[in-house]
Amino acid sequence: MAVDIRQYEPIDTVVEAVEVNGYDIEDIVVWINDQSKLKGIVGQTAMRGRSAEYVEIQTPEGALRAWLGDYIVHDGNGAFWKAARSIFPRMYAPAVAGAAEDAGGEGE
Repeated sequence: MAVDIRQYEPIDTVVEAVEVNGYDIEDIVVWINDQSKLKGIVGQTAMRGRSAEYVEIQTPEGALRAWLGDYIVHDGNGAFWKAARSIFPRMYAPAVAGAAEDAGGEGE
Protein backbone atom coordinates (compact mmCIF):
# COMPACT_ATOMS: atom_id res chain seq x y z
CA MET A 1 0.00 0.00 0.00
CA ALA A 2 1.39 3.40 -0.96
CA VAL A 3 -0.50 5.45 1.64
CA ASP A 4 1.73 7.43 4.01
CA ILE A 5 0.04 6.37 7.28
CA ARG A 6 1.83 7.73 10.35
CA GLN A 7 1.31 7.53 14.10
CA TYR A 8 0.33 10.66 16.04
CA GLU A 9 0.00 11.24 19.78
CA PRO A 10 -2.84 13.12 21.40
CA ILE A 11 -2.52 13.89 25.08
CA ASP A 12 -3.47 10.41 26.30
CA THR A 13 -3.08 7.84 23.50
CA VAL A 14 -1.41 7.06 20.16
CA VAL A 15 -3.53 7.08 17.00
CA GLU A 16 -2.88 6.54 13.28
CA ALA A 17 -3.85 9.23 10.79
CA VAL A 18 -3.57 10.01 7.10
CA GLU A 19 -4.21 13.25 5.23
CA VAL A 20 -6.75 13.08 2.39
CA ASN A 21 -4.57 14.40 -0.42
CA GLY A 22 -6.39 13.29 -3.58
CA TYR A 23 -3.64 10.96 -4.80
CA ASP A 24 -4.20 7.77 -2.83
CA ILE A 25 -7.87 7.89 -1.89
CA GLU A 26 -8.52 4.29 -2.98
CA ASP A 27 -5.71 3.09 -0.69
CA ILE A 28 -7.13 5.13 2.20
CA VAL A 29 -10.53 3.46 1.67
CA VAL A 30 -8.90 0.02 1.71
CA TRP A 31 -7.11 0.92 4.99
CA ILE A 32 -10.36 2.12 6.58
CA ASN A 33 -12.29 -0.98 5.51
CA ASP A 34 -9.49 -3.31 6.69
CA GLN A 35 -9.31 -1.69 10.15
CA SER A 36 -12.95 -0.85 10.88
CA LYS A 37 -15.07 -2.82 13.33
CA LEU A 38 -18.28 -1.67 11.61
CA LYS A 39 -20.03 -3.97 9.14
CA GLY A 40 -20.29 -3.22 5.43
CA ILE A 41 -18.50 -0.58 3.42
CA VAL A 42 -17.10 2.02 5.76
CA GLY A 43 -14.94 4.15 3.48
CA GLN A 44 -16.23 5.32 0.12
CA THR A 45 -14.65 7.67 -2.40
CA ALA A 46 -16.23 10.51 -4.31
CA MET A 47 -15.77 10.91 -8.05
CA ARG A 48 -12.08 11.34 -8.83
CA GLY A 49 -10.93 14.51 -10.48
CA ARG A 50 -13.58 16.73 -8.94
CA SER A 51 -12.75 19.67 -6.72
CA ALA A 52 -15.14 18.32 -4.07
CA GLU A 53 -13.25 15.02 -3.71
CA TYR A 54 -13.69 13.37 -0.32
CA VAL A 55 -13.70 10.07 1.56
CA GLU A 56 -16.93 9.18 3.31
CA ILE A 57 -16.42 7.45 6.66
CA GLN A 58 -19.15 5.54 8.45
CA THR A 59 -18.85 6.06 12.20
CA PRO A 60 -21.05 4.89 15.08
CA GLU A 61 -22.45 8.45 15.12
CA GLY A 62 -23.21 8.43 11.37
CA ALA A 63 -21.46 9.25 8.11
CA LEU A 64 -18.74 11.92 7.97
CA ARG A 65 -16.99 13.33 4.92
CA ALA A 66 -13.24 13.90 5.07
CA TRP A 67 -12.50 16.49 2.39
CA LEU A 68 -9.16 17.16 0.73
CA GLY A 69 -6.77 18.38 3.43
CA ASP A 70 -8.68 16.77 6.31
CA TYR A 71 -7.09 13.97 8.32
CA ILE A 72 -8.68 10.56 8.90
CA VAL A 73 -7.80 9.34 12.39
CA HIS A 74 -7.90 5.71 13.61
CA ASP A 75 -7.63 4.70 17.28
CA GLY A 76 -6.27 1.18 16.65
CA ASN A 77 -9.51 -0.39 17.90
CA GLY A 78 -11.58 0.02 14.74
CA ALA A 79 -12.95 3.53 15.36
CA PHE A 80 -12.41 6.31 12.80
CA TRP A 81 -13.10 10.03 12.80
CA LYS A 82 -11.93 13.07 10.88
CA ALA A 83 -9.95 16.09 11.99
CA ALA A 84 -9.75 19.29 9.97
CA ARG A 85 -6.32 20.32 8.72
CA SER A 86 -6.63 23.56 10.70
CA ILE A 87 -6.94 21.80 14.08
CA PHE A 88 -5.07 18.50 13.56
CA PRO A 89 -1.57 19.88 14.37
CA ARG A 90 -2.88 21.40 17.61
CA MET A 91 -4.42 18.08 18.72
CA TYR A 92 -1.73 15.61 17.68
CA ALA A 93 2.07 15.52 17.43
CA PRO A 94 4.08 12.93 15.47
CA ALA A 95 4.75 9.89 17.65
CA VAL A 96 8.28 9.28 18.82
CA ALA A 97 9.52 5.96 17.43
CA GLY A 98 9.35 3.28 20.11
CA ALA A 99 7.41 5.44 22.58
CA ALA A 100 4.25 3.32 22.33
CA GLU A 101 6.20 0.12 22.97
CA ASP A 102 8.11 1.66 25.90
CA ALA A 103 5.00 2.98 27.63
CA GLY A 104 3.89 -0.31 29.17
CA GLY A 105 6.37 -3.03 28.38
CA GLU A 106 6.96 -6.19 30.36
CA GLY A 107 8.98 -6.12 33.55
CA GLU A 108 7.57 -2.85 34.88
